[in-house]
Amino acid sequence: MEEIIRPRKWTKDELREAEFRYYPRRKQLVMAARLPETIAPLHIQYPLEIVTAEAGDVLCFEPNDKLHTRLSEYDHWSVKLDVFLKTYRNWDQADWTPGPQVKFMMQRGCKPYYKRSGAWAKRLKEPTWIESLESPKPIQVPAGMWLFIGSSGEPWHGEDETFRSRYIVDGE
Repeated sequence: MEEIIRPRKWTKDELREAEFRYYPRRKQLVMAARLPETIAPLHIQYPLEIVTAEAGDVLCFEPNDKLHTRLSEYDHWSVKLDVFLKTYRNWDQADWTPGPQVKFMMQRGCKPYYKRSGAWAKRLKEPTWIESLESPKPIQVPAGMWLFIGSSGEPWHGEDETFRSRYIVDGE
């Protein structure tokens, strides 16, 4: 098997040498709640993998324009608690009024946050093996997707549309 990119400490020089660039995060509302032991572990199905959220991890939900009947119907992902505490902050927009989707999430224990830190990222030119913090095993991410390295050195992947909606790209 080829090299697998796993969570580790990276220096800025190492990231630049590996052709990563730093992208600031757009300030966007994220609803989040800790996963209780009564539900954990929770397996989240994505197109390329199934990730495992464990008790104490934080589940993040992206409110959208449609009111759903279950939290799991919203785009969601898990974040290890230590990473969440380092990279997310309480939503602080003074003139904010929660819409029906957010009220629905709040009734189910979620609170409003935003991700304050950006990420190092590069668009893959060739398939690359990675293992994220929540992955039970390595996966091969295809060329054209984005590979991210978070503030704790954790790799993850995303599609171009998701990347551009969440991060500030030069010229935007």
